[in-house]
Amino acid sequence: MGLKLLHISDIHFRAFKNNEYLDLDKDIQNELEFDLCGLKQDFGKIDLILIGGDIAFSGSEAEYKVADEWIKKICEITECEQENVLTVPGNHDVDRSKLSVIVLDAHKQLKQLKNRNEIDYKVSQYVNDKESAKTLLSPLTNYNNFAQKYGSIPQGDNVLYWTKDVVLDNSILRIRGVNSALVSDADDHENKSKLLLGSHQSNISRDNGVVNLVLCHHPPQWLLDGDDVIIDLNARTRIQLFGHKHEFGREVIENCCLVLAAGAMQPSRSESGWEPRYNILELAIPSVSQDHILNVKLFKRVWKKDLKKFVADYNEDGVDFEEHNLKLEKHEIREDIREKHEVIVELKIEPMTEPIINVNNPDPKRRLAFMFLGLPYHIKLKIAFEMGLIEDKDQELEEIEKTQAYFKRANERGLLNELWDHVAKVLNLTTTNPFIK
Repeated sequence: MGLKLLHISDIHFRAFKNNEYLDLDKDIQNELEFDLCGLKQDFGKIDLILIGGDIAFSGSEAEYKVADEWIKKICEITECEQENVLTVPGNHDVDRSKLSVIVLDAHKQLKQLKNRNEIDYKVSQYVNDKESAKTLLSPLTNYNNFAQKYGSIPQGDNVLYWTKDVVLDNSILRIRGVNSALVSDADDHENKSKLLLGSHQSNISRDNGVVNLVLCHHPPQWLLDGDDVIIDLNARTRIQLFGHKHEFGREVIENCCLVLAAGAMQPSRSESGWEPRYNILELAIPSVSQDHILNVKLFKRVWKKDLKKFVADYNEDGVDFEEHNLKLEKHEIREDIREKHEVIVELKIEPMTEPIINVNNPDPKRRLAFMFLGLPYHIKLKIAFEMGLIEDKDQELEEIEKTQAYFKRANERGLLNELWDHVAKVLNLTTTNPFIK
């Protein structure tokens, strides 16, 4: 029971092409793979991989191809399904070659706002207008193309954040991935040129049987509305995962909320205190406890320069993990399954955007979406044409929106069986079609 999460951030992948021998971070990647292999006997499989931004170094398409290959390798090592990788963008995921004068002027205007009300009003103006939203988000096009197959982009009319519901013992773990790189450019500064989230991203609704976790690249001190973000998240979330600062940090708020700064997996070697890091979290809601708690075991892994490998970051008692029992409110646990030793049969909770993720009973639809959306665009277009999934109104849509529409229509028309066969043929899969009844 419970969930095991691998939390990494600030990977900063570069594309060296034929000069791969110049990539000094290859050794870090290789050693992290060795470390995960060694931990596998103790931890078993990893259920979810959460990547907290800065996947690329300069937001280029070539860098995401390198990142994709490495993520695939990590999934194989940890036995994590590739569709259970979730990501958010960071400042290095912004393609600065696409920062036009119009985009930079919009950034400047937004970064000069004085309070949360102004931020919310102006963000609403931009994202409610389709063309303005398209322009503002254009520097993240390569990131969105990369993140689409992982389901880590906003859905429908929402262009700001994504939400995933995951079965967690007696409850649902609702993960929200927010975009703190919305107005990121070369002028970003913790004090002089802050970024922003806005209430639309940080105001998280409570729901019965739901425990909230937020994944964000920039910590609140980097945000114009950081004080408001802290209030919002501390009130409504149990776990907050951040990146960007390249330093590990951990704070427990009133025994109710764990705030974790991942540290960078691949920080710049020019930084003082250069120290690659990553973390594994085990989450569980004990059914035998009389109290309502979320049990979190935090395993911190840190690079030892003299050993040139990752090791456990032991606490003062010589234990290789920290344990935190976070107090839950009554509504966060289902009333009908709080009895001792009771087993969950069905979770009657309405998911936010898509079917609930159950890592012990994977949904073949999510696997098919990962495979189809990960194909090159021209192949997706060919499959959609052959299956009659293209409509005239698609001409107004962006490429990402088109492919999402194709998959949605295949689902609505009961054609996932046929779509699987098309995708399996392209990928040379021999796996049995799970949609054959």
